[in-house]
Amino acid sequence: MSRLSAPAITVLTTVLIASPATAYADCGDPGQDPCTDPVPTVDQVVAIMAELTDPNKHAADKGDIVTPAFSPDEARAIDNHLRRMDAVQIVPLSFVVTDIQPAPDNFAGATLATTGSFHQVSKAKPIVLVNQRGHWFLTHDSAMTAMDAFWYNARRDD
Repeated sequence: MSRLSAPAITVLTTVLIASPATAYADCGDPGQDPCTDPVPTVDQVVAIMAELTDPNKHAADKGDIVTPAFSPDEARAIDNHLRRMDAVQIVPLSFVVTDIQPAPDNFAGATLATTGSFHQVSKAKPIVLVNQRGHWFLTHDSAMTAMDAFWYNARRDD
């Protein structure tokens, strides 16, 4: 499995944060030119995020969307948080994916936010994906950061 080096993460994160927000991905969306470098579609990213936050699929089994896969301790914590979010009807989440950008070495970046009720909303943040053997994965670090943000928003007080 591919792992990003610290300098690669820094460069990719800087590029993603510096990118202005738009209503659509820069390429591949309706009305936009086709992508020339490999990038996932908005629908692919939304599907990955929906599976990541699905409380009915154990986090230990999400290695088909997250690379590297979650450790047993991480999987237990994620499952616990998702069960608790499900119990109070915070999941499923509605995802907004924008600014999909290609990056070197089969990586891509995107901006991700969630919409909905007070406990479902999250601000736009960058995520990193990687294409391995023709399949898009969310990087482990992006998955953990996203799950932390979703859990934080779910438990904040009104």
